[in-house]
Amino acid sequence: MIDTIPIFPLPSVFLFPGTLLPLHIFEPRYRLMLDYCLENDEELGITSIKKNGEIEPVFGWGEVIKRETLPDGRSNIVLQGRGIAKLVRYKSQEPFIIANVEKRENKLNHINSNIYLEKLEQVIALTKRHLTNLKADETFLRDLEELRKHPFPIDVITSFLDINPNIKKEILVMEDQISRAEILINFLMNKLKEENF
Repeated sequence: MIDTIPIFPLPSVFLFPGTLLPLHIFEPRYRLMLDYCLENDEELGITSIKKNGEIEPVFGWGEVIKRETLPDGRSNIVLQGRGIAKLVRYKSQEPFIIANVEKRENKLNHINSNIYLEKLEQVIALTKRHLTNLKADETFLRDLEELRKHPFPIDVITSFLDINPNIKKEILVMEDQISRAEILINFLMNKLKEENF
């Protein structure tokens, strides 16, 4: 499905489906972007910036679910990740980016796959071990168990872990859920080796 949305480029920031992203909007052009966003379905793309200054063509998009306007015109917003989009063409790049994008359908047919469920259990167990090593709060560790019911558990875990931006980007753009889980498993296993060395 082709849609038109504003795109907010941020270095090493990724919006994963099913996650929340708080943002502070202060630059004048991005205040205009937020106004445009709120007048047009409240949808916004969040893309990372490449080393050459261009934006990543595949990125997360979401919906503004909360906005607090401050007296000086700045705003605090919360975006809820809805899916992944691919840049088709720019409609405008000044004062902010507006583009035609192709939204990827959120396919959930993997959630009943035994292989996927096994990988998810492994991801949750490894994440708990990693966070225990980091002395994470017990409540947070218990909340991990609830992710089994979440439609995008791999996305949620990837979003909050301290992962190299290149790995986060790889997981974000990859469509195969089992491969995404395997990348996360490899990352966590390497982290645990470092922590237990």
